[in-house]
Amino acid sequence: MALYIASDQKLPVVKQREYPEDVMSSPTWPREAQRFHTAELRPEQEPVRSHFGCEQVLYAGSYEGCGCGFNFGRDYPNIEDDAEHLTAARESVAELVRYVCASRVREIYSCWFDDEAKPTVDERTVTPEALAAQDFFFREQELLRIDHDG
Repeated sequence: MALYIASDQKLPVVKQREYPEDVMSSPTWPREAQRFHTAELRPEQEPVRSHFGCEQVLYAGSYEGCGCGFNFGRDYPNIEDDAEHLTAARESVAELVRYVCASRVREIYSCWFDDEAKPTVDERTVTPEALAAQDFFFREQELLRIDHDG
C-alpha cells in the first residue's frame, strides 16, 4: 500500500535510511527499522496529485518502507499479531500522527502502488488523533481530509 500526504505549505522530507537488500530477513528486523519517512514523488507516482486539492504532495512510508506498516494489526487484527511488528506499526503510526500535526497535513490518499491514477472510491474527514485509533485503517483508493480543529 502507498500513502500520500498533502498540504498547502511545503512539507519537510524525512529521509529514509539506506538498508542492505536482505534486511527484512534479518532477526533484528523490524526492531531496527526506521519508523517513518517521506519522499518526493517519483515520476510514476505523479498521477496521485489529481486526488488532492493541495499543491505540496509527498509519499509517506512506515517501518516496512511502504504504507502497509501503518495498517499492521489494525486492518486484520486477528491475523497480524507478531509483537515486534505490532510495536513497530504503533510507533510508525505515532510518527505519522506527529508529522501530520507538526506539518499541518491537510489530506492523505491511500492506494495500492500503480493505482495512483484510479479514481477515489471513498472519502472521509478525520482528526489527526483518529489516525491512531486501534480500529482505524487506511482503505484502498481513499481520500482523507484532516480536521486539525476537530
